[in-house]
Amino acid sequence: MCQSSQMSSVAAHSILWGLWHSGGNDLVAQLLLHWKSESVDDDDLVGAADLLLTDVEWRRGSEERGLLEMVEATTATPSVQGVVSKWARGYVADESIVAHVWDQDKVERNRPELAKYLSHFPEMSKWSQPGSGNHWRKLGSLVEHVDALVGVPTDPKTPHGMLRLIERFAEGAHQWLKVAGGAKANLLSSVFCDRSWEPWEFSLECGAFVGYTSIRFAAALRGQLGRGRGRAVSVEVDPVQACIARHFLDLAGCSEIAEVWVGQFRDVLPRAVEEFGVRALGLAFLDYKGTIFHIDLASLERLLAFAPGGIAVADNVVLPGAPLYLWVVTRHIAWATTVWALQEFLEPNVEDWMCVSEYCAPLFPEVDEPPVSWQRLSWHTDHMRRRAQGMRPGENLMAEQDRVSYARYIRSIYRDGGVDAQPWADVPHDISLRSRHEYRTAAVCSTQLPRPAWGGLH
Repeated sequence: MCQSSQMSSVAAHSILWGLWHSGGNDLVAQLLLHWKSESVDDDDLVGAADLLLTDVEWRRGSEERGLLEMVEATTATPSVQGVVSKWARGYVADESIVAHVWDQDKVERNRPELAKYLSHFPEMSKWSQPGSGNHWRKLGSLVEHVDALVGVPTDPKTPHGMLRLIERFAEGAHQWLKVAGGAKANLLSSVFCDRSWEPWEFSLECGAFVGYTSIRFAAALRGQLGRGRGRAVSVEVDPVQACIARHFLDLAGCSEIAEVWVGQFRDVLPRAVEEFGVRALGLAFLDYKGTIFHIDLASLERLLAFAPGGIAVADNVVLPGAPLYLWVVTRHIAWATTVWALQEFLEPNVEDWMCVSEYCAPLFPEVDEPPVSWQRLSWHTDHMRRRAQGMRPGENLMAEQDRVSYARYIRSIYRDGGVDAQPWADVPHDISLRSRHEYRTAAVCSTQLPRPAWGGLH
């Protein structure tokens, strides 16, 4: 058992995650209470908040308020604190809590990657929440921007008004947000609305961030099925960002149809099937760490989650990249995949790709191993992702030209492997999704095996 002086958020998360996955849910709660009785600092436990909230939300436990209050006390920005307070207590606390600033020892124990920063940027704020101080200042400014303007005549409390507010904020100087806006939003709306939805089906977004796409999906699902039917579920690993997403969904009037679950996607996949049943997933949107897309897609297949004709959409396939996922979905007989080339949101010089794959039959064939060059590329995209997040202190941040050059390099490897993309702008937007498949230039599995009917394979 770790002594309180030796505890860190990394150690807490590892111990609790291991217990939770071994089926020791009761032990997780008991161990947390023991640590608190031993005066382990909340700062040393907050790194495990995502897992603890995953467990509490799944079993509808009563401990959620206490966990969110722990997160609130380690959040530096007052406006973001207010959002966390809203979901912890049901109202915003009258006074903000003074968040803790860590000493050097606590930084090194809890966030070793942050400790690397400090040798380069000793003036940087040392908050317990992950991400740089600039990240949380930006999100705090976003919350203030939305709260100040939502509901005025030009920006009513509607999904469209909320989306426009977030987009306007991102258009400001030094306020760019990594959301699927612009051409990507058009593609997502088109794919979502082209599908025929059943009342028991749900959509699943993996990587909610601030809830931008969550709002879009909730509004589209309501338009397809009417109020109270279907569900738009989003998963977000960071509890603070999950609270912001819930706050924005609430302001947009989408709370009755949309939910934000806290946790790692791999941990909450069984919950989705448990709550909605098998063959109920109409659309999965993968918008997080691209190097594990293919693993989580395989998990959804094994859990029998996808409905007949279900859709999987993957973002950022080029930048930062998802090479192993692209290899699988363009060669797997169960998936009919179209790859689209389109501009990154508010970055007209950066070309990214999105994969749209339709689940044609529940088949589980072995897919050939990707070339060594693609496997190396997968490792390198993780490296570049961390560099873009500022987690490579020995290297410069990625400027726009770096992103353009790197995207060009990744596309060249994809094309050498036989996969290319169709420009989204070249396709008429008033035709159905099935018709759009005629425009695709993506490589689909060359072995055309007979596809059985869904009937005997549910």
